[in-house]
Amino acid sequence: MPLRARLALTGSIIAFATLALAGCTGSSEDAAASDAASDRPTSAATESAPATDAAATDDAEASNCLVGDWVLTDDQMQAYYDQVNADLAEYAIVYDPTGGSGLSFAEDGTYAYTPALTLEVDIAGLPAQATLGGTLSGQYAVDGETLRTSNDTNELSMDVTVDGTAMDGTAVTEQVLASPITSAPYDCSGDTPVIHFSTGASSVPLTLARG
Repeated sequence: MPLRARLALTGSIIAFATLALAGCTGSSEDAAASDAASDRPTSAATESAPATDAAATDDAEASNCLVGDWVLTDDQMQAYYDQVNADLAEYAIVYDPTGGSGLSFAEDGTYAYTPALTLEVDIAGLPAQATLGGTLSGQYAVDGETLRTSNDTNELSMDVTVDGTAMDGTAVTEQVLASPITSAPYDCSGDTPVIHFSTGASSVPLTLARG
């Protein structure tokens, strides 16, 4: 495969993998903090509150605004990839996304990410396309203003076409997603949650829409 084609394929896979992990990837400081935190879907305030303080417990539980079925809409995906494009400007790689992704958080502490995305990719004039589907699922917890995930099960699939040649990117996607690091800031102050998705080099606040 020509070098430019390999770069396009690798770039597509990395971009999709980054997005799949974005909601649960943070800085090394965040990761270190998460090692000492609980895996339950409760806030730190809930874990430390006395058993007799029912009001404090109720307030802590209510702070978990993530519970529900959500969608990352096309405009939010565009905002994310606008930042990816800015981060990769020196490499002349441009991503143009179509579609959205589902993201659900259940009261039992489980989550599921279900992308339905197509990326048109231009790498220095070489065209590529990647389509991502399937599910990334596992457990989640909230600790203050930080979202963490763990015990992730990767059932994502990726089809990649580079310069008209179809390829299967699933194996590489599984390798990249094998051991996700789990930490990302989130905000409950608006009508719907905002999660700060990492591009690797930057962070993009994306607003969840009701599913």
